[in-house]
Amino acid sequence: MATTKREVLLDTATRLFAERGFKTTGIAEILGAAGVAKGTLYQHFESKDALIEAVLRRMGERFRVRFVEAVEEAADTPIERLIAVFRVQERLIWSKSGFCGCPFVRVAGEFSDRDHPVHRVAALNKRLLTGYLKDLAAEAGATDPEGLAIQLAMLLEGAGVLHAVAGPGEVTSQATAAARTLVAGAVGAPA
Repeated sequence: MATTKREVLLDTATRLFAERGFKTTGIAEILGAAGVAKGTLYQHFESKDALIEAVLRRMGERFRVRFVEAVEEAADTPIERLIAVFRVQERLIWSKSGFCGCPFVRVAGEFSDRDHPVHRVAALNKRLLTGYLKDLAAEAGATDPEGLAIQLAMLLEGAGVLHAVAGPGEVTSQATAAARTLVAGAVGAPA
């Protein structure tokens, strides 16, 4: 439960951005739903873009903590953890009602200029996730940890898109099977 007006604004904006999009959600909508005055918004955020950046940073930080904890709990070895990321992602995100794609991908599409601060926050989130996969790949003994991390990140993103567009079906099991093949090839172990 939000305890400060800043948190109320962040919670409200997070919900509305997910439902309606980042650019199409107006400040007036956010203020009305949050029950705060315009001055309160600008006391905490210098612009709507700054509010979007804060929402994305908070979402990314919260998700990474939950994701890493869940992956660590789901498997005991780095190799098993590289495979578990798909089951974890499905449980934490993809299977949730209303999932309509990764918010970081969606916001990057809305703010397509790679130099825009909002786009840079979205890109940072993807780099941090790939960095976690790279660390796991290195621990697993991959000959090219960065290459494996990028391949798994691409597979993870693609699986998320298929979940959002076509529904779950066999997406997670097929992505997991593909990940097993990639990991086995990268660490020289049987799939």
